Amino acid sequence: MSTQPLRCPRSSTPLSPLRIGGVNTDVCEDCGGLWLDRHELARFEHPDSAFGDALVAHLSQFPPVLLDHSVRLNCPHHHDVVMLRRRFSAAVPVTIDECPQCGGVWLDSDELAQIRRY
Repeated sequence: MSTQPLRCPRSSTPLSPLRIGGVNTDVCEDCGGLWLDRHELARFEHPDSAFGDALVAHLSQFPPVLLDHSVRLNCPHHHDVVMLRRRFSAAVPVTIDECPQCGGVWLDSDELAQIRRY
């Protein structure tokens, strides 16, 4: 396993590790984006999750940036793999980026907050 920090798929800046609720997440302090490994989103997605509240509060400190959602992103773990853009669920119309190889998820700065509203 590489000891190099993961890099933001949008800005290429190193992601900052953040452990919250027993889960190791990676945050981009440049764009406010969030990397979660496979199945970790379930720990934060529900509106009644205190850990989700804390994570959304942490992400809200980073200034929002204008994003081009037409740009396809590469996985921070698998640099040669382009992530899939998909709707979070049938009931939640938020589009997220997911790596087809590792199942990790990239959320742009406001997407976790949007998911938790439904």
